[in-house]
Amino acid sequence: LDGYVEVPPLRDEGKCAVIVCGRPFVDSKGNSLLASPFSSEQCGGGGGGGGVSSWLGDTALQAPVAVERNSTSQNELGEEWTKSALGEHASVASFAAFSIALMSNQAPSHLVEDSLKAALDEVRHTKTSFDIASKLLGKELGPGPLPPSSHEFHHDLTALALSVAKEGCVDETLSALAAAADVELIDEVLKHGAVRGTKYAGVDHELLIWIRNELHSISVDESNHSALAWRTLNWVCTVDTGACDAAKRSVLDKQKLNKAFQLRFSRSLEGNPELMERMMAAWVSIYTNQNAFHSSVELHGVLGSTCVYDVVDKENGDDLPEESLLSLLVENVSRSSQVECRIRAVA
Repeated sequence: LDGYVEVPPLRDEGKCAVIVCGRPFVDSKGNSLLASPFSSEQCGGGGGGGGVSSWLGDTALQAPVAVERNSTSQNELGEEWTKSALGEHASVASFAAFSIALMSNQAPSHLVEDSLKAALDEVRHTKTSFDIASKLLGKELGPGPLPPSSHEFHHDLTALALSVAKEGCVDETLSALAAAADVELIDEVLKHGAVRGTKYAGVDHELLIWIRNELHSISVDESNHSALAWRTLNWVCTVDTGACDAAKRSVLDKQKLNKAFQLRFSRSLEGNPELMERMMAAWVSIYTNQNAFHSSVELHGVLGSTCVYDVVDKENGDDLPEESLLSLLVENVSRSSQVECRIRAVA
């Protein structure tokens, strides 16, 4: 893995975009950038700076959880979490670049502030994801260096609108929904057990509860990031209707939005049509509730009052509100994209 992954231009409908967790980090040529995974077994755990351990979560690495019945399943899940961790790691850089792009276009200060907060969320997600991957695979893992790249920042609201629509309104929102879907799948496993050979079969019960709770927090955070993207696009639409229209034509076309959903979930959820249907309903509800999605945009004075919504994240699913996580995400993105709000998970 050399760190470079080609992302097709928006106009090319015939190719598949690279899917990463969170917000992709894209250079000036349109390449999506990812670090390579780095193990403590490489170079004696070195790698510069604080080494691999600095990118692990707060929970120290314990002895690997033994899963004699299905070690292959656990290894595959560990590889999946490693990929997720690298995507979250790239999202840190993506929000750093997004902050500069906002400042280059004289965006309101609250958008810059929330972008910087989102980058710190992604640092936490990266550490959590590498911690989970390390426990599943039985070795400490972290990110290698990001590949060399070049970036250009101009006063260009059209470029900003296109990037925030694709990387934030679409990719970040779908990442939030993906995490929520995994929470629901784990809840089913915790209640009824996993079918042998399926994704979570053979994973230690306590470890699975921990993964489920971390996914719940990540999903809530990603919905905040999605709301930030929609809020940014709403602001662009108030100051430059041409840039707004370009984003709607190139990214927010209904057919393209539904195609992005199918690309993300058609394989991973093909065995669960009921969840797939509810996910699609959530996706449609989110984008159709956005002012920027519609042809007539009247947003002056909307971005005003500050608010914070609390969501209780309990130790187990039985103590959570009866409202589904998917419903919560739809409500959060739809509501907090209209005003300067953030929803926070409270332990």
